[in-house]
Amino acid sequence: MDIYSKRLPTVKQLQYFIAVCEARSFRGAAEKLNISQPPLSIQIKDLEEKLEATLFLRNSHNVVLTKEGEELKSRVASLLTDLCSITKAIKSNNVEKAIIGTTKTLSFDFIPYFKLFFSDFSDETEIYKHNYTSKELLTELQKENIDFALVSDYQTRDANENSLLIYQEPMILVLPISHPCSQHERVDLNDVTDLPLFWFKQYMNPAFYDQCERVFKTLNYPIIRRAELADNLSMLLEVALGKGMMLLPQSMAQAKVEGVVYKKLIENQYTNLSVDIYLIWRKNLKMRPINEAIIHYFKNE
Repeated sequence: MDIYSKRLPTVKQLQYFIAVCEARSFRGAAEKLNISQPPLSIQIKDLEEKLEATLFLRNSHNVVLTKEGEELKSRVASLLTDLCSITKAIKSNNVEKAIIGTTKTLSFDFIPYFKLFFSDFSDETEIYKHNYTSKELLTELQKENIDFALVSDYQTRDANENSLLIYQEPMILVLPISHPCSQHERVDLNDVTDLPLFWFKQYMNPAFYDQCERVFKTLNYPIIRRAELADNLSMLLEVALGKGMMLLPQSMAQAKVEGVVYKKLIENQYTNLSVDIYLIWRKNLKMRPINEAIIHYFKNE
């Protein structure tokens, strides 16, 4: 028998065989494959006839692999895995990917909404591997180095760009564990005005800065501001020493630092303090199928 033989099993038959192996039942395999049971049974019967071997011992509850079935399973699983890798590699070489820049303000890997998107579009997209701010990404967009930008600051609308508000990331309060409010399930900013807040300059993110100011003005006492340090870790260490507090996007509140706790704010402050995330693309962006699919995905979520 050679590679052109009509007696060779089909890929579909091998896929069905592996599904039955994993489910240990024909019903479970049919559900996994989203087909009815009769065509599955027909394909497995045809596979056994081509191999001239019994692959399963069947009873009313489940199926058990025979010795021949076990041998075939180990070989077929490897064969299908290789076929998937080959298909993916060839497809990747022939597909022009969409380049997406993501702001360093957020950690998109820890936001389920974006994690699902990047998983669904993993073969058709490429993340722009630069640690850029939102403003820097918009510059890269104008230079046509990227196709899309996920940014957190888009107050000024550019006539040459399209924008879509796609997500709002809530803020988390970072407190020293020594502070009495660290024991609360949710914290009221009115109760922590004894601590200075690490804060940024307005020009760095005007829209979010103004949003926060509106919330701060509702407090009984003013919040003391302290200039941000060079990086989050340095500020977290200062918080651990009781020398301040921070507001971080929820996705950025992942670092485990001794002496620091992450707390949600009370409901009205939690809902009014969030970072708006926009999908931005040029109006002259070529509407290839993948670009249209990305825009459609976020418009319909």
